[in-house]
Amino acid sequence: MQDPNIANQGDLILKLDQDRAWLLENLDKGKWPEIRSELAELERKISKLIIGVQENNVDI
Repeated sequence: MQDPNIANQGDLILKLDQDRAWLLENLDKGKWPEIRSELAELERKISKLIIGVQENNVDI
């Protein structure tokens, strides 16, 4: 039986990655030029977080 916390963590990481991809797609389209650099930095940090969680939790 899978730990429900691990399943919830996997769902959360999946949703976070989808939001990250949406943000990157919109940045690439040129949206929000006045805060582009800050949002790009946020996207990079989210990406690093996701990678770190995935590397430390192979069950996800």
